[in-house]
Amino acid sequence: MGATRTILGGKRFYIAVFLFFNLLINYIDRVNLSVAAPVLAKQFHWDAARMGWVFSAYLWTYTILLIPIGALLDRIGARRVAAFGITVWSAAAMLTGAVTGFASMCLARLFLGVGEVTTFPVAGKVIRQWYPVKERGFATAVFHSGAHVAPAVATPLVAWLVIRSGWRGSFVILGSLGFIWLAFWLWKYGEPEECTWLPAEERQFILENRHRKSSLVQSRREPASNVLFALLRQRTMWGVLLTQGCSTYFSYLFLAWLPTYLVQVRGLHLMKAGIYTAIPYMVAVAVVLCFGKISDRLLTEEGLKKGKRKKVVILLLLLCTVVMLIDVVQSERTILIVLAMAMSFNLSSLTLNLALTSDLIEDPGMAGTVFAIVSTSANLFGLCAPVVTGYIFRATGSFSAAFNLSGMIVILAALISFALVRQPIHSSVIRAADASVIQ
Repeated sequence: MGATRTILGGKRFYIAVFLFFNLLINYIDRVNLSVAAPVLAKQFHWDAARMGWVFSAYLWTYTILLIPIGALLDRIGARRVAAFGITVWSAAAMLTGAVTGFASMCLARLFLGVGEVTTFPVAGKVIRQWYPVKERGFATAVFHSGAHVAPAVATPLVAWLVIRSGWRGSFVILGSLGFIWLAFWLWKYGEPEECTWLPAEERQFILENRHRKSSLVQSRREPASNVLFALLRQRTMWGVLLTQGCSTYFSYLFLAWLPTYLVQVRGLHLMKAGIYTAIPYMVAVAVVLCFGKISDRLLTEEGLKKGKRKKVVILLLLLCTVVMLIDVVQSERTILIVLAMAMSFNLSSLTLNLALTSDLIEDPGMAGTVFAIVSTSANLFGLCAPVVTGYIFRATGSFSAAFNLSGMIVILAALISFALVRQPIHSSVIRAADASVIQ
């Protein structure tokens, strides 16, 4: 049974790979617009402010629907919710290739958000159900690395497709990838209790180790509104959601605007800008996986349950301030180094804050709602980043103020995590006697 006791030795690793490809395809469909933006802006005569609204359009429906999707996920399960999500967003991505102007582009992006809203709540729920606490940092890192591999792989690919086939063809071709994932998901995925390809000894190991003992007393299903209000009364909940939001602002600035910055400010050709965007993300993938594994290994299981992973999150957030050097350095090599450092620290902080959230959830039955709330905060901040950056660039003709603002926001995130993340996240179902034990 030794192999089943390591994430890489057991078949449960395939679940993390499933989630990785789900997020990879999700972000490929986002990156497509970012890379094609200079061509689109020129064709439709859109200025930076209007492009900012186009970049953020999908996040409006995404953000509005997160908490309802989280509640639905807790009731009907990950298999059906994930299948619905990738069907909708893949169709919307393909239809983007047929847009004729600003209104139709925004409409296509709004439908993209309706589908993509499922990704993070589903992943949070699945990881909480499939992995013991000592494996969740690495499992979350594998999943979240999909967000970093996508820009690394898709940026030069999209640039090549735009040059060879036009921006419309790139949306149709890459949008179809989601339907391939959907076929495998419906064929293979099931909960650990019912998954037919999972060995019996590994199933037993997962079921015995995935929940802390105190969570087992919480069997009565509460109305979604009661759970939501119970969660929002807790300082720890506010700590993890605001930290994720601040860090996501930082991330979305780069996701939306980096290719444009490299083309318009640094004077790089579109293909070269694609490569210079890809390399930092490639570095970030390795760094994220390392921090995920290290945080699992260095902290004890009891320490993880008490939220000790937040120390690593705070350190990473403070290291993100290297972003303030991006518009100061001159040589292309130095720009590449600073970008790689900034992205690596930022994406690692996002990943480990999600793992920290999973560590702190007392009741597995509310995991979908918790991750939906955290994702809502992330995207409320995230949808502001492209718009605010667009207006800053239009007003100043420079990205310096935008980079400096993102650096100050991650400092704020570190302070929030330090001050608020102190106790487990529980629901109102916990009896007073149980709550006194776990706190």
